[in-house]
Amino acid sequence: MTKGAQAGATAEPLLQMAADFYKWRTVLFAVELGLFTALLHTPMTPAGVCDRFGIDRRGAADFLDSLVSVGLLERADGDGAYRTAPLAARFLDGEKAAYLGRFLQQADARWSRVGEGLLTGEPQNGARPGAGMFVRQHRSRQEWRAYYGGMDALNGPSGRALVDAFDWGTVKRVTDVGGARGNVLAELVRAYPHLEATVFDLPAVEPVFTEHMAELGLTGRVAFRPGDFFRDALPESEVVVFGHVLHDWDVEQRRQLAGRAFEAVAPGGYALAYDTMIDEERRAKTNSLLVSLNMMLCTPGGSEYTPSEGARWFEDAGFAEVSHRPLAGDDTLLVAHRTR
Repeated sequence: MTKGAQAGATAEPLLQMAADFYKWRTVLFAVELGLFTALLHTPMTPAGVCDRFGIDRRGAADFLDSLVSVGLLERADGDGAYRTAPLAARFLDGEKAAYLGRFLQQADARWSRVGEGLLTGEPQNGARPGAGMFVRQHRSRQEWRAYYGGMDALNGPSGRALVDAFDWGTVKRVTDVGGARGNVLAELVRAYPHLEATVFDLPAVEPVFTEHMAELGLTGRVAFRPGDFFRDALPESEVVVFGHVLHDWDVEQRRQLAGRAFEAVAPGGYALAYDTMIDEERRAKTNSLLVSLNMMLCTPGGSEYTPSEGARWFEDAGFAEVSHRPLAGDDTLLVAHRTR
């Protein structure tokens, strides 16, 4: 950077980063209090909030109004009572399946140890290699439900975008590998009722899958096949989907999964993979690079990758044509075609 450029620079970008951190910590404290769940059922004045949660009156108004300003609370014009806004009612009510609070708290705990993660290269949540990594972390149905509530919030936009990102009209059978509660396939079968859709995931996931399908009114529309995708053959399908799956594993494991997809689809079939992929120059997609760091903090070998890196794994597995396109948000979709 030249001296002239340095002289013209301002600290605004750094100050904005600090403001984003303040915002994060304020929202997280509200989550820890259970504020959004409480105010959804019983709106409260500032005095009521202070009495209910033990907050000192000095900072209460700024705390509550900052949550109004980011769209998580609403303040009544009459009595000044605060109530939970629709966004927080959907994702930060601890009584709902889509609750993201535990997911946010776990992310905060990991990122408080980012320095140790970078120094050691080790995950900061105790994860160990192998598909059992998820089973060891989530031992109860409640823990699976909380984890996949966060995952559903993340994959929801991509699932909806996938409906229009691929020609499903000529597809009969589709398998979502690591498809969890079936949120993505739910979008597909609603749009294309002819699809025979199957989630392939660990046996421990089946109870929360069954529960979620019932909540969506889709019992019987999506099947569940229990298995370990590193040990068991994938169901034969015209299309195999890996949604936010490859980034959990190291490069050799990704190659294995691409090979299993090739075995599962007949000539003419496809493998689709979407993740928060990094741009080829590794300069532009800040969120993707930070998500890649997050994968380092929560998996033994995971990371994000560029579209060309992903294409190589599927080409090496035997897929003849691999293309990529934007999907939703920061996600990129790889489309691998088996021609022989």
